[in-house]
This record gives sequence, C-alpha cells and structure tokens, in this order.
Amino acid sequence: MHDNEFGIYLKTLRESKGITQEQLGDAVGKKKMTISLIENGKNAPPQDEFLNKLINVLALTHEEEIRLRDLAALARGRIPSDIVEYFIQNEHIRKTIRLAMEQGKKDEVWQKIQEVIRND
Repeated sequence: MHDNEFGIYLKTLRESKGITQEQLGDAVGKKKMTISLIENGKNAPPQDEFLNKLINVLALTHEEEIRLRDLAALARGRIPSDIVEYFIQNEHIRKTIRLAMEQGKKDEVWQKIQEVIRND
C-alpha cells in the first residue's frame, strides 16, 4: 500500500467537494496546517471523533466513508473503527478468522463468504 494513500484520498475527496484545507479545518475544529500535514502524509490519519467529523463535513457516500475508514485503519495497522464493536461481540467471527489463518485460507475464500452473506 502507498505510504500516504489516506492523505491522497482525503485530498481528492476534499477537492471534489470544492472545500479548501482551511474550510475543512475550521469545520472540524483543526488548523489548516493539520489538514495539510495529514494530506501530505506527515501526520498519521485521524481516528475516532476527528475521523467521524471529517466524514460528516465532507458528506461522504457510504462507499467513500468505508474506503476512508479502511485506509485510516490500514495505515495504523488496526481494524476499522466502524466494525470493531461488531467484531468483538461476535465470537464466531473471531473463531472463523483464526481457523482460516490456521489453514492458510486466501482472499478467494473470503470473497465466497462475502457472496454467501450478500445473497442470504
């Protein structure tokens, strides 16, 4: 993954909405410099409340929100914040992931599982 994929994507989203760094910073309670540092990969992607504010201010589509959350989490080596609670509450998810890891299952297996869930 590109080292600054989150920042590049955030900048693309911001510019597509016609919002300046200063306007975005003001809307989320941060300085223009903070937005610039994130977009240029000098600061780590935001998380929690700051990330939620960015998503709300930019009025992202569901797909844009998911991608932004995933990129933020991947850059930090974490599970995306919007699915942590669901993951923790569902023991079978954790057991299934461990079993798949033990058996060396690849992405194709997860794609099949995703299709089963989607079509259920």
